[in-house]
Amino acid sequence: MDENFSPRVKDVIGYSKEEALRLGHDSIGTEHLVLGLVREG
Repeated sequence: MDENFSPRVKDVIGYSKEEALRLGHDSIGTEHLVLGLVREG
């Protein structure tokens, strides 16, 4: 499935996962996606 995503989208998802883990959450929520987007620039 992830072959359908661009490298930028993969980066945002990766950053979102890192933010969720950093905040002690088990899943990625909207707030983590927003943080991932901000981090990606």
